[in-house]
Amino acid sequence: MAKRFTLTPYWLFVVGEWIGGIKDALAQSTTYYGQVRGEIAGLSVLKDNENLKFIGKLADSLFDDLYTKYESQKDAHLDSEDIESLKCTIIRWEGRLQEISKNWVLSCPDTHIDATKLAEGPSAFLSGDESNMLEPLEKQGLRESVSSLLHGNFISAEFMALRTAESLLKRWYEKKTAKKLGKTTWGQVLDELNDEFPKQERPKELLLLDYLRERRNEIAHPGAISGSVEASTTFLNTISLCKSLLPEKS
Repeated sequence: MAKRFTLTPYWLFVVGEWIGGIKDALAQSTTYYGQVRGEIAGLSVLKDNENLKFIGKLADSLFDDLYTKYESQKDAHLDSEDIESLKCTIIRWEGRLQEISKNWVLSCPDTHIDATKLAEGPSAFLSGDESNMLEPLEKQGLRESVSSLLHGNFISAEFMALRTAESLLKRWYEKKTAKKLGKTTWGQVLDELNDEFPKQERPKELLLLDYLRERRNEIAHPGAISGSVEASTTFLNTISLCKSLLPEKS
């Protein structure tokens, strides 16, 4: 199975350079196969990207056709039919790029966590075994927290991280005490744990309980304002909680 091609701002720049290189070659009085071969081959990798596969598939087909026709004579120039075909293809590429790019948002994260690591998602912070032990809603919570951090939505990032932490603690509590909490409102689990385990008698798994309750209370306030530091810290503390609690479930 082919590895999916991940689009980044850098690769968007490279795609533009490749298309621009083909256009420059086509603008000359004679266009040689060698001038466009590398750019078309480069664009063909986009066939593994969901958003830009239309470029990649066309480039892949073009490369095969031109390779068959010209590869044995790399200094040959393209005939008029191939030049016109390339020009029409570029118009289609650029039109489609303009259409779909209206729905894209380029974000410059203001976060205290390495943005390149965040872009990889929760799996960059957890081992495969740790990720596999998460419930679907917990996985979704971490994904949404990461996405919110990348886009500067810090209250949302904290809320989703805290919700994930609460779900983890609820599962841990029910296993440790053999008691079922049933349906609970947001934040109720943290209060239950606080009542059940006084500060002086808490197991190591609950070292972050006071911090989580404090942040829960802050976020629940109508006038709450969360910044990059708070959201990043809460996310990382939730990751630490995952690592400390999940082995208990194996």
